[in-house]
Amino acid sequence: MTPQMQAEQALLGALLLDPAQLPPLADWLEVRHFHRPAHAALYEVLLAQHAADHRALASEADPDARRAWALEAICAAEAASPGLTPSYAHALIAACPRAEHAPAYARMVLESAVHRALHEHAHRLLLAAQSSDMQDAVHLAEVLRQAIRQLTDAWGAVDPRPRRPLPQPPARRPDPAGDEALRGSEAMLLGALTDQPAAIVGIAQWLTGEDFLDPGHRAVYHALTALAHRGEPVDALTVLWEVQRRGALTSRTLTPDRIRGICAGTSAGDPGYWAETVLLASLLRQAATSAGIIRALALDPSLPATQLLGAATQALEPLAAIQHRWQTATGTQPPRPGPVLAGAPRTAAAHTPPQPAARPPQRPKASPRAGP
Repeated sequence: MTPQMQAEQALLGALLLDPAQLPPLADWLEVRHFHRPAHAALYEVLLAQHAADHRALASEADPDARRAWALEAICAAEAASPGLTPSYAHALIAACPRAEHAPAYARMVLESAVHRALHEHAHRLLLAAQSSDMQDAVHLAEVLRQAIRQLTDAWGAVDPRPRRPLPQPPARRPDPAGDEALRGSEAMLLGALTDQPAAIVGIAQWLTGEDFLDPGHRAVYHALTALAHRGEPVDALTVLWEVQRRGALTSRTLTPDRIRGICAGTSAGDPGYWAETVLLASLLRQAATSAGIIRALALDPSLPATQLLGAATQALEPLAAIQHRWQTATGTQPPRPGPVLAGAPRTAAAHTPPQPAARPPQRPKASPRAGP
């Protein structure tokens, strides 16, 4: 049996033995923080007895009142959860080392709920990002943030800058067809910007070089934005020269022929459309990265809740930055998440994620490069 399950048993055993231990815990420990349904059912019954001001909670309660407290709770919980039999209730009592240590056991239960909830939320976000579902990924990222806020309120303290470094992001899942299509979109964007340099300054306000998957495309974009920032002419030769000055040719990230091929195309379409395509792919990659980091953090039982919540918040910061740039580019607002249950996240049925701004590409019938 795991330490997390033992903590739930010990806490419930303590509350059955000593009803006076419950009132201080009822303000911050909730039914949803229990992992086993039978334990949650029993705790819910105990909270109901507390709300009804059971006679066992009186300061002068006698042993008969405390015995009635336990027996009534067991009978009511058994009706709600058949797995909670009287014999199991005796096992809960036997599992409690010291009834007066109930607050410590309750903190263990809550800390386990923090780990479990963050893992489940992060796993859902990872699946949405890997399936290229931008709307669901944006929604689930906000649900995850809300879960962190709720768990932070319950725990009461968070280390905003954890002492332990964040783990390395998980290896990105290979997607040869998708990556090839994205590289085509990146090339179309760079060709369109070379052909329409007036658009560079505006797009550079919300698209960065780090949004590009291909390192060579990233180097060309940096060259384009540098030329535009200095007000210098933009064409295939000036871009080649700027890339050379930045060392990308020396590092063999690019070749002169490849740069000329990227920049030589004309009428590559609407640069804003291709830029949004590149930014969207960057948002999904970062969502998968942030989710993978949080999932790895949540699976580490040695990480205290204060550090886990702070580290999870930190892991989401790069995603929030890209989402802010997406909102700047498209004018969309983040969705409002539905209710969040610690340990059992769910997407609100009535949620309608924002629709991305759609601008059809203005491509010619015969394009020098294949689109996505």
